[in-house]
Amino acid sequence: MDPLASINPYVSLKESPQLVDVYQKLPTGSARFLRYKGREQSPSSSESLLVFEFETRNVVDSKSQYSALSYTWGHPVLVDFKDDMSHAVICNGQRMPIGLNLNDALQHIYVESGIAPPLLWVDAICINQSDLVERANQVRLMTTIYFNAGNVVVWLGKDDSDAHEAHALLSEYIPALKEIALDLIAGNPDIGIRAGMINLYDDAKLHEKYRLTPKSMDSWKALVRFLSRRWFSRIWIVQEMVFNRSHMICCGPLRFNWGDLDTFVSLVFGAQWHGLNFHGLERETIKIAAVFTFHREIRMSATEYSNSDPRFRLLTNEEKLYDFAQSYLLSSAFLEATDPRDRVFALSAFVNAYAAMLDVKPIWLKADYSLQVTEVMLRTAQILLWKTRSLDMLSYVTDLSYREQSDLPSWMPHFHIPGAVASVESLLDMHQGRKYHAGSLSSAEPAFSEVYLHMETPGQELESQGYLLDIVDQVLHFESGLLSILEICLSLPLSYANGQPPAEVLWRTLIAGRTDTDFPAPAETANDFADFVRSGLIGISMEALRSGSKESLTRLFTVLGEIQARCPHPSIPTVHEFKNTLDSVLSDLDGCIQMLTELNANCTYRTMISPTHWGRKGKALFLSRKGFLGLSPHSTQAGDEVWLLKGAKLFHILRGESDGSAGKVLLGEGYVHGFMEGEALKLDGMSYSPMMIK
Repeated sequence: MDPLASINPYVSLKESPQLVDVYQKLPTGSARFLRYKGREQSPSSSESLLVFEFETRNVVDSKSQYSALSYTWGHPVLVDFKDDMSHAVICNGQRMPIGLNLNDALQHIYVESGIAPPLLWVDAICINQSDLVERANQVRLMTTIYFNAGNVVVWLGKDDSDAHEAHALLSEYIPALKEIALDLIAGNPDIGIRAGMINLYDDAKLHEKYRLTPKSMDSWKALVRFLSRRWFSRIWIVQEMVFNRSHMICCGPLRFNWGDLDTFVSLVFGAQWHGLNFHGLERETIKIAAVFTFHREIRMSATEYSNSDPRFRLLTNEEKLYDFAQSYLLSSAFLEATDPRDRVFALSAFVNAYAAMLDVKPIWLKADYSLQVTEVMLRTAQILLWKTRSLDMLSYVTDLSYREQSDLPSWMPHFHIPGAVASVESLLDMHQGRKYHAGSLSSAEPAFSEVYLHMETPGQELESQGYLLDIVDQVLHFESGLLSILEICLSLPLSYANGQPPAEVLWRTLIAGRTDTDFPAPAETANDFADFVRSGLIGISMEALRSGSKESLTRLFTVLGEIQARCPHPSIPTVHEFKNTLDSVLSDLDGCIQMLTELNANCTYRTMISPTHWGRKGKALFLSRKGFLGLSPHSTQAGDEVWLLKGAKLFHILRGESDGSAGKVLLGEGYVHGFMEGEALKLDGMSYSPMMIK
């Protein structure tokens, strides 16, 4: 029995007595295909039902003789839509209920358009969803089905005003975009084209040169909503698009080209969107860029997968295979799956394809819908931890403050929960994040973990070798404000473990020791920190003057005075220096506004600090009992422990149980300043000892 049968609307429908004879057992390597026979009037309504007959064929022997449909089971746009499955087709003489979107797709293919392939493969109909053995076998065959199809018909749903607006914008802008790209390459052959570098939004000169009509914000928002249709973010469409390059993308009567969409998103959208405000669609813009980037990277991995981790070149082919599998599992976590187990099963095709290229026999979980979600996730984690000998997976554990209740152990990322892993801002994913090597003396030197999973125990504990570096003494959240952050300088030792002064330790820790281009961060980054501090202090002062809060101003000058007296640093102004700055600001308020605007716009330090530090999903600042400063999960508390696990690139923050029971709870990854390049390995008396994570 499928423990998740309730989430598959087609399971119970296929169990009806009338359909028992429709689904005969399939020979190995074969699939059912639909052959269209015409229409028949429904006896219970005015609806005209499409009539099909099943043809069972060997998939490989039928290469290019059929089409495969790619679509969403649910509503193409609405997330919370409840489909009553009131539509139907006639299949082998029996009425078969289907969902709204599938009905729309079939009506378009066979009635409203001239597509009408002689044979069509549709998963919801051609697979007996109530037969777990057949369902698993057909899922394993799915790559072969899409690879051998003559083409893939993509159904995005019926057209609407957003689709028409998007189609009009793309039809005009894509030809010009290709021309612009060629001109840029010709003018800068050594630089190439970066993602998001072409501003088609409001660059008047570009519009004039290439004879483009400027589009309103409403048009751009319509495009965003169109590219946010649910089909784009389905996990199964990745293999449907990658393993067959012949696509017909339909949105009602409108046609789109995947290559054009990919080019447009890559060159125009980018990460910054050129400062445009999409008023409530910001998350959608980020997700669109992520979807197309993921597809692009998966396509490239078909020829050669590479990892920015310096040790990757030293891995064996088998280790590279499972590094790829882990990377795919993590990076696809934002994609949608009706069945959470499909996050693992949908990966099988790519694991097998990459294994064949590396000439490695893969060990991977085969599709089996009789398994519980936790079984699938734990078995997958076991394979990856065993084969990669890496603890990177532990960096994607959701923070305890918003971790959903689960039967999974604390060390296990919640791959099965939509968005859980994708929301984790891991230090490893930041620029230069792969250069951390806390558990080895060199970033190029492989340091492998030693772990054992106690799968036979109820808690599924992870046993490893670890070193307790220190205990957390103080925790500061970034929401506490700039003055609280600066006050950390007053608690740090005057000479840190690596000899750096308090202010330098602080500014380096806030950005996890790196910039977008360098690790460790170069010394001149202190100038960017100085701009960040000055801008923040001016903002605090102006707000205090506006609200008449003498306490805020008093505190500001007290903090600056104490830092000046104890540990002065050029990046933090003295009381006298800031009073002069404030006098200058008050004498020219218009100039002050312009200066603040420029500081905020050009403050590279602000962009370096923001990805990881704000809100519950970001990091907290902690000070340990020995005076070490670092970053830790938001839920960290005084008394939590800072551990270096053998072979780990980062530190991990663990919490012991109040009842003194064996095993610790993993809160998440951590950064400890001055110890991210193997320094802990050189400490007197340093040695690993067995430890258990629950």
